[in-house]
Amino acid sequence: MKIKKVTLVFTIKNTFVLKDIALLKSLGYSVLLIHSPPHKDPFRFFYNRIREFVLCFFYAFQSQAIISWFNDYHTFFPLLWAKLFGKISTIIVGGYDAVSSSELEYGIFYKNNFRQKLVRLNYRLSDHIWVVNKTLAKGCEKAKADSKTYSGILTFIPNLKTPILEVPTAYDSTFWKLEELKQKKTVLTVANIYDERTFKRKGIPLFISLARALPFHRFTIAGIKPLNLKLDNLPKNIHLLETQTRRELKALYSQNQFYFQGSKIEGLPNVLCEAMLCECVPIGNAVFGIPDAIGKTGLLFVKETSIDILTGFLNKNPQRMGCEARKRIQKAYPLKRREKAFIKMLSKIND
Repeated sequence: MKIKKVTLVFTIKNTFVLKDIALLKSLGYSVLLIHSPPHKDPFRFFYNRIREFVLCFFYAFQSQAIISWFNDYHTFFPLLWAKLFGKISTIIVGGYDAVSSSELEYGIFYKNNFRQKLVRLNYRLSDHIWVVNKTLAKGCEKAKADSKTYSGILTFIPNLKTPILEVPTAYDSTFWKLEELKQKKTVLTVANIYDERTFKRKGIPLFISLARALPFHRFTIAGIKPLNLKLDNLPKNIHLLETQTRRELKALYSQNQFYFQGSKIEGLPNVLCEAMLCECVPIGNAVFGIPDAIGKTGLLFVKETSIDILTGFLNKNPQRMGCEARKRIQKAYPLKRREKAFIKMLSKIND
């Protein structure tokens, strides 16, 4: 029996990439991987492009489909070979590849350069585009009001003919579950924060303001690289942690009562959904996929929301809302939903 193969191209081996690899394997596919980490160094940059060109020539010949997580330089040659070999191609869009923010200096469409032109071409070359949240296709007006962020693939390429489908990431509720006793008056946020721009984009200034306003609460930031940032005069009730393992994250989610997602730009935040599955009560900025995840199980805020409203909510003890948060993620983003999307896409392959 001939083994079916799929090529998956990605830049960083994030949790959602690993989940898709496992999901494709569970469907009976052998997954050929092209890992192209982002590099600013010219030698490494061009080495990645040459490697993609050569590897994907051989992989595309063997594969039934080519999938790229995010749209960037690493996407072009895989899509080109897919087109030449007549193989199905899909781009999975997560956020950066569908936005432009001059205020935050962020997004693939922020600068009008060769990189942006290549991304536009990639969207036209692909057979399918998956977005983790519908706002990445049509745009998010609240993000424009919040941080002057323009968004949505169709905002930048209004005449695009490639079909766009909303396919959210999925979460394993058998792993992400409450396993420890919740500690009252505890607030957690998780983000890979390595510079000042990311610090601002993830909403950490507001998180710090909340800590100052609530000195008897314990606030934790996980994933921060404090050596790269000027973090002077932090409130004493803020605890800093660097990058955590999955099990360490599960323990943190389980221990903390509230989860804060203050991001100004996000597709569908994995850490928010994981925290909600561990029965954290969510508080989030009402942009992109954050409102879809939270619904009525927590507190949504906008730029104009008074800090008193946020501190008032954090002073409550809404235990039932944590249970409701878990149920919401279980219902909205099960593994079966993403599995069905892969099956439908791959069923179009002509053997």
